[in-house]
Amino acid sequence: MELAAAALGSLLPKLGTLLSDEYRLQKGVRGEIRFLQAEMESMQAAIEEVSNLPPDQIDGVSKIWARDLKELVYDIEDSVDSFMVRVDAPAHTKPHSFRKFFDRTISLLTKAKSRHHIADDIQDIKRRIQEVADRREKYKFEATAGRSDRNPVDPRVLACFEETSNLVGTDGPVEKISNLLTEGKGEPTKKLMVVSIVGVGGLGKTTIANLVYERLGQQFDCQAFVPVSLKPDMKHIFGSILRQVSEDKCTNAGEKDLDELIRSIRKFLVDKRYLIVIDDVWNTEAWEIIKRALTDNNIGSRVILTTRNMDGAKFASLDGEVYELDALSDEDSIRLLCKRVFNEGEGIYSELEEITKKILNKCGGIPLAIITISSMLARINRTKYEWYGVYNSMGSGLGKDKTLDNMRNILRLSYSDLPYYLKPCLLYLSMFPEDYEIRRSNLVQLWVAEGFVVEKQGSTSYEIGDMYFNELVNRSMIMPVDMDKFGVATTCQVHDVILDLIISLSAQENFCTIPDTLHHKSTACKIRRISLQSEQKIEAATENMSHVRSLIVFYNGIQMLPPPSRFSVLRVLSLENIPSKIIQPNDIGSLHHLRYLELGGELEPGLLGGIGNLKLLKTLDLRHAYMFEELPACVVQLRQLECLLTHSNLNFPDGIGNLTSLQELSLLNVDKAPNALAELGKLTELRVLEMKGFNENESYMETFLQSLSNLGNLSTLKFDDVSNPRSLDSVSDQWKGPACLQVFDGGYVTFSELPRWFSSLSQLSCLYIWVNVLRQADLQLLGALPMLRYLELRVRLEVTTDERLVIGSDQPFRSLAEFKFRHYSRCWLVFGQGVMPRLRRLQLYFNVRKRVGGGFDVGLENLTSLKHVIVQVGCRGARSREVEDAETKSRDAVGSHPNHPTLVLERYS
Repeated sequence: MELAAAALGSLLPKLGTLLSDEYRLQKGVRGEIRFLQAEMESMQAAIEEVSNLPPDQIDGVSKIWARDLKELVYDIEDSVDSFMVRVDAPAHTKPHSFRKFFDRTISLLTKAKSRHHIADDIQDIKRRIQEVADRREKYKFEATAGRSDRNPVDPRVLACFEETSNLVGTDGPVEKISNLLTEGKGEPTKKLMVVSIVGVGGLGKTTIANLVYERLGQQFDCQAFVPVSLKPDMKHIFGSILRQVSEDKCTNAGEKDLDELIRSIRKFLVDKRYLIVIDDVWNTEAWEIIKRALTDNNIGSRVILTTRNMDGAKFASLDGEVYELDALSDEDSIRLLCKRVFNEGEGIYSELEEITKKILNKCGGIPLAIITISSMLARINRTKYEWYGVYNSMGSGLGKDKTLDNMRNILRLSYSDLPYYLKPCLLYLSMFPEDYEIRRSNLVQLWVAEGFVVEKQGSTSYEIGDMYFNELVNRSMIMPVDMDKFGVATTCQVHDVILDLIISLSAQENFCTIPDTLHHKSTACKIRRISLQSEQKIEAATENMSHVRSLIVFYNGIQMLPPPSRFSVLRVLSLENIPSKIIQPNDIGSLHHLRYLELGGELEPGLLGGIGNLKLLKTLDLRHAYMFEELPACVVQLRQLECLLTHSNLNFPDGIGNLTSLQELSLLNVDKAPNALAELGKLTELRVLEMKGFNENESYMETFLQSLSNLGNLSTLKFDDVSNPRSLDSVSDQWKGPACLQVFDGGYVTFSELPRWFSSLSQLSCLYIWVNVLRQADLQLLGALPMLRYLELRVRLEVTTDERLVIGSDQPFRSLAEFKFRHYSRCWLVFGQGVMPRLRRLQLYFNVRKRVGGGFDVGLENLTSLKHVIVQVGCRGARSREVEDAETKSRDAVGSHPNHPTLVLERYS
């Protein structure tokens, strides 16, 4: 359903564009387009109405109707795009020539033919719309009559009654969560506390919550355990809570309305210490309603909440803690599988050890996955051959074993809970191989190119795409892998059991074709996306590539590519490692619909000669095309290009200032493209800029500063290997930096002192900088920045004006959450009262020889939110006793903090 809704969301604005005077369509055709608009809007409303039903109440006919509608919308959009490309295509001829007159005449005839062609297309589309509508209406009654109202048993309920002897790896989490609920001294523990358990579906949240519930229940006056589910019935939930806490004394709970139930629960709990488990909360709205009944009677009541959504967990646990449940260890995974497959006391057969490890690696420590696969293994012979058959079926999304249904149904709930705009974004991950580390920025750019990102006023499509990424992380659908120095995820992976679900859903929706299944596709099913993940060929002459929107090739996964003319509507082309001469010089320039182009490997010099024809191109990624040394001059014709990503040794042509839509430019090597500096100021939409160089000419920096002052939308500025930054910190007091700058990463640039113009960066959130000298005035400047949440400050020289710098009330750093301070002198920071009220992570580096005889009483106790401390001890030239003494003092200083933060000690030689 949601994929059809997402496709309609992309199509409707284009139909509106066709009605503009720019395309000069005949009156009759314009009327037909208005008809299409009205029909599509009505279908969108119908889809939204059906989508609001619980998944088990959507009949098969509606699902088929939505699938057919999605395919129809894709075809309409392809037709509209093709028309726009043909009508907008300019003629490249010299002025004042017969050739220009001839080409103009041909162009007008072609455009007239195109307008006639789209009129024919619309008539065909109207016929298909009627067929889709008639088919749904024809079978609607029969499908509804044949539906079953039986409700299957929720497998999460069964988890509450699992025999303890069958459980593995639960002792640690149960102990930690119990301690969170019961530890502490004094008044704060009497307040109502909410502890959230968060993790992906199937990780055992319900089981852990139930074990804690059973362990602590007798310490409370009353208790209740209530599941919420994806589509919560609030009356049923409150009725269950009332019956449990009253021990069935309130026998008329089912007769009360919602308001009466809430009042009854509050009245009953007013003087009782209670423990309530709210299991499987999907959104903050459900919790907002439930918590109205949970009165804070200030006698130590506790609530345990389980959820798959990190944002929901943090929202609910404002007065408690969030416990992120980890996957089982390798040892516990083996124990769990053995309990389910082998007899008691019987170990894994030696011949099965290797394949068992492979199977468990795919399960990734998720108990539900291990239990599910164990059930399959227990029913087959214990031979390497049969176990490899199970292993090979895992992660393909095509397994037919009924045992997998239970696991997929639980995980499918997470998919069903996604808003419509996130579902195609998640399914796009089926394009990537198992265990592949996906770069965050590339993923967002691919979503934008495919049209999945719904634009909003005031935000760029890439900013919204980043929000989509974060939401998928918070919902435990993707896992962040690498983080940059500012704590932002740069890559992600998909857990194997989630990937299995995504591939299964993708196959059902005809979303993506993976090469192993290419020859199984029905001729009636159009291929929309192709992912080549191993050394294979697309060579079947009968395969129709005219509807393919994305072609992604990984590793050396392609030996032969069909002529680009067969990919007539291709939007995404990603070739990670191109074998030499697989693409001819003129091929790329013929892909007029291309929005995203990523090329790596051995590129022929003339390969991008026709790239100027790609008027719709938004992203050009050549970071891994290391043999490619120079961008062609025609690249400056790409007026819609938004992301230009290159390696550091690439020469830029003149005219980069023509790329007025550019939002990201990295990496620009100034020494390879000195003329580009003067043109940077024309790129007023630029938001991300990464640079290196400035080594050959001191005037480069002055030119850069002039351009930089024009970049009013710049939010991220990074330097890489810049060895001549002198002009950057010696500008006049009147010069101001980009007002919207949020991230400044100085790399290895060392400033003589903190630039004064930083005081104008009111939006600055993340700062990484080296300075030669640090002064009290510098701390005052930084402390006054209202949005600064991450600061990594490094002082390079072994001299400083002061040995003791105080962060006091005049530099509160009120938003700072993480602070890293590294210095090479005796200089030490002292934290005054009321400073850094949100600081949770602190990292300090010092050289022991510089601190001999120095105290460690620096006011850590004034950092009231501190949770984690890292102390890095520089040992060069110091005796072992001096190092040990410094570490002891560090432990004592951190140990005396009222929050008892974690401490990590690291030694550096």
